[in-house]
Amino acid sequence: MTPPPVVPLIYIIVVCTLALVLLAVIVTMLAGLFDPIVDNEAIFKILGPAFQTVVGVFCGVLGSRVMNEK
Repeated sequence: MTPPPVVPLIYIIVVCTLALVLLAVIVTMLAGLFDPIVDNEAIFKILGPAFQTVVGVFCGVLGSRVMNEK
């Protein structure tokens, strides 16, 4: 069974969105790390779970893509 033509487009949109979210989280973590005013512990406490969630979703999306191709 071949997927409808819209499915690859949705995967591309989801992967690009997740990549931009990851980039934003990493930039924010780096900005907080090198800013002397910001408490690093607070930045990592707030952004750590968000980063782990986005990475988990990324792995889930790519894993489901691979499983659907087989």
